[in-house]
Amino acid sequence: MTDQNQSITNKMEDLFLSILRGVILVVLAGSVIAAIYFAIAGVSDLGAKPKDYKYEKFDSKQLVNDLKDSLNPKPAPANNSPAAAPASPAVKNPINDEITKIVNLTIKYFKAYNLEFNQGYLDRLPSRFEKESKKLGAVYGDGDNAQLEYLKGKTQLFETVLLNAELNQLLDKNFKAEPDQDDRNKSINDFYVKVSDFYSDFHKEQIDKKDEFEASQNAEVAMRNAGSMIKLYTAGGLFAAFLLISLILVLVKIERNLRTTKLQEAVEY
Repeated sequence: MTDQNQSITNKMEDLFLSILRGVILVVLAGSVIAAIYFAIAGVSDLGAKPKDYKYEKFDSKQLVNDLKDSLNPKPAPANNSPAAAPASPAVKNPINDEITKIVNLTIKYFKAYNLEFNQGYLDRLPSRFEKESKKLGAVYGDGDNAQLEYLKGKTQLFETVLLNAELNQLLDKNFKAEPDQDDRNKSINDFYVKVSDFYSDFHKEQIDKKDEFEASQNAEVAMRNAGSMIKLYTAGGLFAAFLLISLILVLVKIERNLRTTKLQEAVEY
């Protein structure tokens, strides 16, 4: 009876040790995989850098469509705009040249409706465009080249949109149909402001988007860098667990071998 009990006990212990070994192998494999994952993730986050923001390209097509919708769509006689006012003396600085072009296009637009500028306003225009281009030219990079790129874009916008033949025809019809002189002048000024502001607002929005993007990127990188150490510590802990479990597995194997050896000695005895 005692031998039977001993045999049953040995079988139960062997079964328990077999199950324990299987569980240990599964945990061992999981700890190795997890340690590798957290180590790779930790190293990757430790070297994380913010991404660069890419500016959108300016397109005046949407502005032209919006202006057409805001004006009377019925055809009207073509508006023969008078020649532009004489430009200021040419200067060697390309930035000043481009600003002069924008000023002359502005004068040409308003001259078509016999609207005059006071000299003080004209004198302030170049400074205004220069400050605007220095700030918003950041969309195109740094320095004079970026500033010039911005001004060239505004010149092109004024040539293709502010003095657009089709849009000017519609604007001219609205101007002539308005009985009140103040409202007439307001419609002309509003059109100019809408074209000019559309260009500057586009670039302001681009700069704001870049600032927001960079702020979010810096925050994300800071979080990843901070979390990288946690992941590396986790990887180290899992590797330590791997070593500990391996040791337990070896001890279990030794225990089973010793038990088998004792049983064989008992049988032989």
